Amino acid sequence: MKNKSLKIIISKKKSKHGISHHNGSWKIAYADFMTALMALFLVLWLITKSSPTELHGIAEYFRTPLILGHNGGKNVSDSNSPIPGGGDDVTKDSGEENENPINDELIKSDPDEDERNKLIETARKIYEEFELDPRLQKLAANLIIELTEMGLRIQILATDDKPMFDVGSAVIHPNMQEILYALAPIINSLPNKMTLSGHTDERQYITGDRGYSNWELSADRANSSRRELIAGGLDSNKIIRIIALADTVGLNNSTYSKDANRRISILILNKSAQKYIEEENTMTGIDFLKHFKQNQSE
Repeated sequence: MKNKSLKIIISKKKSKHGISHHNGSWKIAYADFMTALMALFLVLWLITKSSPTELHGIAEYFRTPLILGHNGGKNVSDSNSPIPGGGDDVTKDSGEENENPINDELIKSDPDEDERNKLIETARKIYEEFELDPRLQKLAANLIIELTEMGLRIQILATDDKPMFDVGSAVIHPNMQEILYALAPIINSLPNKMTLSGHTDERQYITGDRGYSNWELSADRANSSRRELIAGGLDSNKIIRIIALADTVGLNNSTYSKDANRRISILILNKSAQKYIEEENTMTGIDFLKHFKQNQSE
């Protein structure tokens, strides 16, 4: 019997799984792309539809989390490592020790930071009040709310179609009255004291400063606003200073007309500013001179 050599034949079959897998993967990528594109157009649409006041409120809302970023917290990494909660060496499971540990209790008990957060929250409440109430929505553009070194400043100003005071008048316009009545209970809920400043536009009286002038007019506007705030529910003891500024402090913003300077400014004082003003109010002439010289030396 003759030996026959065996032939081993290896047949290669093309697998269809690779093709189907390849054909399906692009669909997932395309779906993700379309979702991201839709989200982008939605954000752009919201920005174009939002009023300047709404945009300012949104900016303030997203600015607040930076407080945690500056001070630290349980969700803040103290390492530059891209590994969450760990060090640069992936073989170690003990993580990276914080070289400058932050005392969480100290952060929580920081009175200045707590007060700042409360004032920011107050600004949010005011924006929400004016956005949710249909009667106040039309007046939201008449407010400027800013966090300053002395506290939370709320300016109520005139626009072309919504005056707060008539020219040369200290009579409260119905628009101003609505705003003051809405602000009174919010401000009253805070323990902080406040000051109230009156302003005028650049128009001058014929008699200049010799008779009734912008100084008296701005003082009268501040006092008219004070009375309306109290009528709206504000405790009168919260107001510790009425200030007349005439036309000396104009709005430094080209988007507002000169008529917008017929306004008032409410300053909700932080503790340090409140303490300074209260001490100044109780000083005698000699005490004030000593206090002034001390500040000059510092």
